[in-house]
Amino acid sequence: MSNSEQAEVNSPASVEQTVKTAEPVKYTVLCVDDETSILRSMKRIFHGKPFRLVLADSAQKAFDFMQKQTVHVVISDMKMPGMNGPEFLTKVASNFPQTYRIVLSGFADLESTLDVINNGQVHRFLQKPWDNNVLLEAVEQGVIQHKLEAENKKLLTLTAKQNKELSSLNSTLETKVAQRTQQLKTALSKSERGATSVKKVMYNMLSSNPLFSGAFAKSVSKVAQTIAQEMQLDEQVVSDISFSALICEIGMLSLDSAILKTPFSKLSPAQKEAFYTQAGRAQLILAPAQLPEVTNIIINQFEFVNGRGFPNALPGSDIPVGAKILAVARDFVRYRMGRINGSEYDVPSALEKVNNYCGLQYDGSIVNILKKTQMAENVDKFDIGLTSAQLKPGMMLHESLYNDNDILILPQGHIFDEESIAKIIALEQRFNMSLSILIEE
Repeated sequence: MSNSEQAEVNSPASVEQTVKTAEPVKYTVLCVDDETSILRSMKRIFHGKPFRLVLADSAQKAFDFMQKQTVHVVISDMKMPGMNGPEFLTKVASNFPQTYRIVLSGFADLESTLDVINNGQVHRFLQKPWDNNVLLEAVEQGVIQHKLEAENKKLLTLTAKQNKELSSLNSTLETKVAQRTQQLKTALSKSERGATSVKKVMYNMLSSNPLFSGAFAKSVSKVAQTIAQEMQLDEQVVSDISFSALICEIGMLSLDSAILKTPFSKLSPAQKEAFYTQAGRAQLILAPAQLPEVTNIIINQFEFVNGRGFPNALPGSDIPVGAKILAVARDFVRYRMGRINGSEYDVPSALEKVNNYCGLQYDGSIVNILKKTQMAENVDKFDIGLTSAQLKPGMMLHESLYNDNDILILPQGHIFDEESIAKIIALEQRFNMSLSILIEE
């Protein structure tokens, strides 16, 4: 759509259309501010954008409008005569919880703004003067959330219908399904690849794709593992989190290559919507591997602690701790490598970026652990490992071993024996390389 449809709320009972288009606009954005200059700025910003823009110079007029027509995204000022921003947003959150709420605030309003945020009455906070691109991105995020919620409703309806149809199947079909399931279990039990081999195959399948970065995967895995260890989680839980981080992008395998190569902030709304479908894709890919804990972490990595994430908008308390850790580690590395907005950040700057979304996307306690561990490791250091000739049976691998092409050779925790040592030596001779092997003390 080439132009936005704009309207001004002149009274609680009337709306004057100022621009009309032949094609109806599906999503409505309501901007509330008592300053005429701000409303004019909004007209300029949203001109030509695929939204119906509605302007209101008071919170009461805006609320009256919302009682008559659906509003998908509302942008509200904090200080207004009569009903102020916090009061308005509280009423919107109570009466129209599906409306995506963005607040604009000056420095003087910081205390009341924080109160609104902490009470969960807003999804995004933007400080005046705002960046137009950031504002548009926030509105697009709200629209994407509405689209995903609508798609979830469709899927739930479809699932209910399919469940009803499945319940009517006769016992013969159930017997066939049981037989086929047993056949699959028998085939898996006879496979020479154990859980460790399956993990190696899955990671190598991902890292061998030229559009994916083994360096990114290893960095996310290391950061996530460090956080989990600092939290003193169970050893198996730490292992699951570390491996989940290593293959966290597996759901993106079937996405358009343009999405993989473009920084997130530069994606179109449709591409961002496709980006968040990777949770469902990951679930399908990982199903045969029978790694329930790893799968649960990966499919929930984009759930936000404020209950506004993807794919299911889970409450923060229902998000697995591994998924919370992965989200923090993943986006810290994404900022470091320029995957968020195209700019690469040093450690302090990347930490600041992640910290800005504490309580919204990320768990604050986990972000604090990230800051503690990363600032301690900000000075580059190099671990000196053993050569293959120094290996002895019984030694345990401290960190996963990769070749120069980021292909996983042996996973962390491997116990060396004479056979695996011989294979490492033969591998070095065959490819004329020398590995540095870190061993548990």
